[in-house]
Amino acid sequence: MSFSIQDIIDNVSLRTRLLTGIEGTQRTLRWAHVCELADPSEWLGEGDLLMTTGIGIPRDGEQQRAYVTRLSDAKLAGMMIGENMQAPEDISALQDQASLLGFPVLITHYSVPFSAVTKAILDARQQTEDQRRRAVVRLYESARIGLRHLGLNGLLLRLSADVSAELYLFDTRSLCPWQEGLAPLPERWREVLSSRARLTYDLTRCHDGDSEALVMALPALPECALLATGGQLLDYGILHHIASVLAIELERLQSEHERTLRLGSELVDDLLNMRLTERAAQERLEQLGCPPGCSHLVLARLDQAAPVDWQLELSRLRVKMLARQAGDELVILVADPASSEALQTVLGCCLGVSGVLSEGLRAPEALREARLALAHSTEARKVVDYANALDEAFWLPSDLEQASRMYRRVIGSLADYDAQNGSHLIHTLRVFLEQNRSWQKSAQMLNVHKQTLIYRVRRIEEITGRSLDDTEGVVALWIALRSMDIAVDVQMGATNPTPG
Repeated sequence: MSFSIQDIIDNVSLRTRLLTGIEGTQRTLRWAHVCELADPSEWLGEGDLLMTTGIGIPRDGEQQRAYVTRLSDAKLAGMMIGENMQAPEDISALQDQASLLGFPVLITHYSVPFSAVTKAILDARQQTEDQRRRAVVRLYESARIGLRHLGLNGLLLRLSADVSAELYLFDTRSLCPWQEGLAPLPERWREVLSSRARLTYDLTRCHDGDSEALVMALPALPECALLATGGQLLDYGILHHIASVLAIELERLQSEHERTLRLGSELVDDLLNMRLTERAAQERLEQLGCPPGCSHLVLARLDQAAPVDWQLELSRLRVKMLARQAGDELVILVADPASSEALQTVLGCCLGVSGVLSEGLRAPEALREARLALAHSTEARKVVDYANALDEAFWLPSDLEQASRMYRRVIGSLADYDAQNGSHLIHTLRVFLEQNRSWQKSAQMLNVHKQTLIYRVRRIEEITGRSLDDTEGVVALWIALRSMDIAVDVQMGATNPTPG
């Protein structure tokens, strides 16, 4: 428990009364020290109580004002004057200035030794230290219980109760909760942290105007920080203990997640290569939390927007999943298809979602479904479910065979011409259509002269036998390009059906 100016006043044995500065009576006392020098602020600091017989108090009114102003500026908790000792008879100027500054000035009875005040503060500090030691014991008892899978949120709540304070675990980059299910930072602390552009999370104090918070990054995990506020037991030592306990739990969870990922990766590989019987596949899927009756296969083609450490990012979603990566292709088996939106937010790339797995031996077919769904994705439609892949683009082919036949029929000769002559007419056609047949914009995108573009377009029309000046030709060529994308994407995956 903290010891304040008011506690001295309330202690009858100390026979101390408040002369002025009632606004500061709740200030916490760090220490009390006798000083009779002309400027005690050189020797005492924040939270200290100046005890004096009055020898150092000036007799001049202006000097008294300056004297107490220096004490207030040095953030002393207050000053205590021995009654009927050696202070000037007239200290009205000191009182007026102290009242103006809200600086507490106490008068202590002549019979009370200053050592009694110091002892009272020591006793209070000793009691606080005892409480802190007990709190540390409770913290590590909570850590021991946490090893029994209390969960990160449960552990954080228990630690909060151990130290009677509010604890928040957050991502230093986004200021969002570190893991789904954790309490978010209160808005006032989000504003304080976001306003401090150069804030370091090694260890710092923050103020929101009314209260104080301690912020610390967890050991070996700088992206994860702890904010602690409220409670009388909080200090840097207690915060270090809390951070250590949380770091142990996070490392345990990470180790557990890596083990699950490894087992899941091996199982996905076995499923796609048909190495298991249906019974064995079903048993292993259920053991890892992805029963085939409700699981879907999600396919992502990782790009530059995807996080480098996607495993860590996905582990924070608390979604039951099995994942395996090969090159830029990531295959994820999820128990809840509704989690696809959350997966997309983390990965930042388009996703294709298969139909229900139903049975383990259907995994290769589910992968083809996911690839086809992914081929129908666009920037405006980043998550595509195979079940309704054609709802918004019903004019596109629904399978690989149809896609190949459609694109070969319309622009197959153009693709052959590019392959034989090393030209880029397919690319020119794509850019020209994407720019809504604007000659100027297309030429700029292709970095060619307008006359060169005109020549290329006329050559495309000659080879394909379709005109880009009429709607029918434009539609046919555009659908053929999209069909080509689907056929190429799915075929590329089919040539290496096992992502391992």
